[in-house]
Amino acid sequence: MHGSIAFPEYNPEAGDIDFYVITRRSLNGTEIKSVAHLHRSLAAKFEFGSKLDGFYIPYAAARMHENPRNLVYGAHGRIHRGGSDDAWALHREHFARSAFIRIYGPRASRILSRPNRKEIRSALYRQLVYVRKIIDSDPWWSVLNLCRLVYTFKTEHVAVSKLLAARWALKKLPSRWKPVIRSAVKRYKRTANRRDNTILRKDARKFLGFASVRVIAYDIASNSRQQETAYLRSSGTGTRG
Repeated sequence: MHGSIAFPEYNPEAGDIDFYVITRRSLNGTEIKSVAHLHRSLAAKFEFGSKLDGFYIPYAAARMHENPRNLVYGAHGRIHRGGSDDAWALHREHFARSAFIRIYGPRASRILSRPNRKEIRSALYRQLVYVRKIIDSDPWWSVLNLCRLVYTFKTEHVAVSKLLAARWALKKLPSRWKPVIRSAVKRYKRTANRRDNTILRKDARKFLGFASVRVIAYDIASNSRQQETAYLRSSGTGTRG
């Protein structure tokens, strides 16, 4: 299990339960029907059952760097086919940073390779593109994910929860954005009121514009540091302590 459930601030009332199941091979039709029955039964008997959101990934696909596609996946108490994990690189970095809960099987490091910087950067920008698509339909989730994107590009730390990133943003970003961030947090925790929803509708898209500029600025600064470090190493002009 990974995602919010793997962090201390997990809120059972709010967050989904993200998971991976690594299988020896692709599931056949009979196995998919059995897994579908399992998900329906869990959703019917337990509150957490409808919150299970994850992929069944064949071992061969889990070993690859490319985003796994055409996957069997569970969501909202049902099994679906044809899924893809577009945040594959980010999830692998979470596993590399031990931001997960192992239920059964070998350590994640024995299966999943750690992503490189280019893979992580591409995955982060895909997240930004996705936020732009859903900013009006899911403003609270978008605001929290934007906080996480700004945090990640600034600190270069990927394994962070949305809530921790929001707390960081409340301290580090201009005060004008505090109301929309606080409203997004309250919406996540299911304590939002009508005023919070109004703030989110009014300011989420504005925050998107601000966050997008910050992401690009931090990315440019990070690339400059990377290039400078590479030059110093190649030229041998670095100083020694």
